[in-house]
Amino acid sequence: MSVFIRRLASTFVITAACLYLMSVTGWEVVASGHEHMHAEGSVEWPDLFDKLKRLIEISSVMVLVGVNIFRSAIFPASGGHKAWSMIERIEQIAALVTLYAIILTGSNNTLMLVKVTVAVIWLLISWKAIPHPKISSAIKGLCALVIIPLLHIENVQTFLSLQGVISVLAASIHTAAGAIWFGGGISIYAALSRKPELPSHQVRLLISRFMTLATVALCSIVLTSLIKLSLSLSMWTEWKSGPNGILVLLKLLLTLVIVWVATIGYRRWRRAGNDEMSMRFHYKQSLRFSLSLTVLVLLISVLISAPATGGTVLMEPIYWHVMGEDAHMTLRVRDQSGGAQHITLDIWLPSGMGKPISTEVIFHRDKEKVEASMIYKEGGPDPYGFEGFDKYTYEAKGSYISESGSWIMDVNVTDEARKKHTYEKMEVIP
Repeated sequence: MSVFIRRLASTFVITAACLYLMSVTGWEVVASGHEHMHAEGSVEWPDLFDKLKRLIEISSVMVLVGVNIFRSAIFPASGGHKAWSMIERIEQIAALVTLYAIILTGSNNTLMLVKVTVAVIWLLISWKAIPHPKISSAIKGLCALVIIPLLHIENVQTFLSLQGVISVLAASIHTAAGAIWFGGGISIYAALSRKPELPSHQVRLLISRFMTLATVALCSIVLTSLIKLSLSLSMWTEWKSGPNGILVLLKLLLTLVIVWVATIGYRRWRRAGNDEMSMRFHYKQSLRFSLSLTVLVLLISVLISAPATGGTVLMEPIYWHVMGEDAHMTLRVRDQSGGAQHITLDIWLPSGMGKPISTEVIFHRDKEKVEASMIYKEGGPDPYGFEGFDKYTYEAKGSYISESGSWIMDVNVTDEARKKHTYEKMEVIP
């Protein structure tokens, strides 16, 4: 495997490992005192970790889909009949990282279960669990059709609207087109780095077919970008007024640079004539630089936050912590992109008691009552928390606080001893 591929794979693995360690050790900023409402002046580490985990998830899926498009649409046209071991390894690594990233980022029980199932099937196929190539390719195609849209569906309610369907469809085409460039580019770079080197006629067919598909992918990316922009025209003022505007402009600029570098590299390759060494060297150099810029564009994409919609009105995250004799409780509510809110509930119970029998988080306003369906994430001894207590974490994602005003937050926890711990607080949303 080439040095570039090894470095790229190592970067994703190291980043994923660091994110996992951060998430399981509970790195967070906790205010002092018995009861708090906001974590003022704190760093929103969960937001940063979520964006980085999102980067790994999208990138790994793009590599996985792109590698298979390369093997089915580009590689056979070059006269090959078997996948090279290097490209097989890339697919296996991408399938493993995809499964890990989905598990790491999942919060909705139903959607996560579907994505995990698809990722497991793809992982098994990449390790040749099904020996028939045609059947394997068909199943991979179905997996791609399922997993790409699910990357952009944060909750079923958002997807039910016409605008939600159009947005998900545009984002899915955008991701699939990006996979052709990113995953296919990594594959062709690996193919050109193969030892012994490929025959010159095979290299020409590879590059020609790849650039043809890359051109189609670029047109699709431009079209879907215009669709996504048209869906956000009413929010353009908010985009211009914050850092999102700078990030969008930077992303567009880097995308144009990628197109320019790839075009120059392709033209230089066509003019190389019979100088095979010079042709391969310059094309690989331009391709490597373009792929590196693509990683930066993906990072900027996940850093761009969607403007607030009607479903998200929080000016700042809500932080509420209550200390008690038999139990401690922390509730966090923060906005996410796409009009969703993310709730994290931490419960500390005496060591050895076990996780709660039931948990409830309810938001009241006038006659409106919204209950969050809390999903158990993890629990057990907490060496960095309170001595003599075990910590249990629950999460939920959806639209709960829909408008400004006074909201009553109720948290009800029932432990194994059938003792009910009840917490209530009024929160004023400006």
